[in-house]
Amino acid sequence: MMFKKIALISFTMLMVMMLIPAVALKAAGEYEGPAIQIGDAGSGDVTPVPTAVTPVPTDVTPVPTAVTPVPTGSGDVTPVPTDVTPVPTTADGGDVTPVPTTADGSVGTTVTTAPVNTATPTATSTPTATPTPAVTLSLNKINAVVACDKVISLNATLTNSTDNVVWTTSDKKVATVDAYGNIKAKMAGTVAITASAAGKSASCTVTVLYKDVTNSKDFWYGPTNYLTAAGIVKGYDKQTMFKPANNCTRAQMVTFIWRLMGEPAPKAATCKFSDVKEKDYFYKACIWGNENGIVEGYKDGTFGPQIVCARKHAVTFLWRLAGKPAPKDTKNKFSDVKKTDYFYKATLWASEQNILAGYSDGTFRPDGDCLRRQMVTFLYKYDKNVNKKG
Repeated sequence: MMFKKIALISFTMLMVMMLIPAVALKAAGEYEGPAIQIGDAGSGDVTPVPTAVTPVPTDVTPVPTAVTPVPTGSGDVTPVPTDVTPVPTTADGGDVTPVPTTADGSVGTTVTTAPVNTATPTATSTPTATPTPAVTLSLNKINAVVACDKVISLNATLTNSTDNVVWTTSDKKVATVDAYGNIKAKMAGTVAITASAAGKSASCTVTVLYKDVTNSKDFWYGPTNYLTAAGIVKGYDKQTMFKPANNCTRAQMVTFIWRLMGEPAPKAATCKFSDVKEKDYFYKACIWGNENGIVEGYKDGTFGPQIVCARKHAVTFLWRLAGKPAPKDTKNKFSDVKKTDYFYKATLWASEQNILAGYSDGTFRPDGDCLRRQMVTFLYKYDKNVNKKG
């Protein structure tokens, strides 16, 4: 049915297009053909076309090519719109997306709105760098004690590093250490043994004892090692023996006092004692001791360096070193010390300062020999109680 309608419309348009030129030629007197008749295709009647035709003006507006289709039969034909908007094409024949228009025919603008994200944002965590494990180095001991000619070992613990541990000693004369932390004690004194690796270090203070001062219960044990470490007293046999029961000489006593005070330089360049030579180890000590009124010589001009230092001499030297202070207590607890003795004040003062204790029988025994173990004890207590050190 639709095909017939389309065919009829096409035929009608063809006929109209043929009629227009013929009419134009007839008006100009140039058409010599038969008369053109137009009638209903369904009837036999033909309406004659008059030969006298009014000339068509040259400026006639062209008849539109779109015509209303003639209905055929009894069916209704939907009119074909004559104002169909052509589909635009691009220069290369491609289709162009039509521009939308508004209700009044004006060109509208299509606005594309980005979708709104209404979802709750998820918190993101900042990656945390894995910390580098800290390198640590420690020793199994921070203090150690060993006697001369003995060997002890230290163990080093190094974590988070594969470096080799290097061992060193602060004084090879006192003690040596090998690559495995084995320490060989050489002579009495104090030394620092250090382990190093990966930029870290750890140390152990090692006290090397005299071979004959190893019992911590002896009253001279602490004083002997303290004064040896401070360089105030020295021993025998390459600093391996102290010989605590030996007598202390006057030369030793003045030298130990001089060292206790830091080895100050004497003002005089020569010694007035005839039995003290420049080559003697106690030479400067004797000059300094005499200049400061600590030691005196004998009437014959000698010092008597090898004479054994008596107990009364030892306390008198220390009392003079302190500046001859008067004792606070005038009560004398020693039965063998008289008020007329030159060492009377020195003995009372030394007792008040806890430098000397005396014997259990209440005597001081001033003329008794001062043993080395007694001498170091006196010096240690002086440094602790008077100098406030130790």
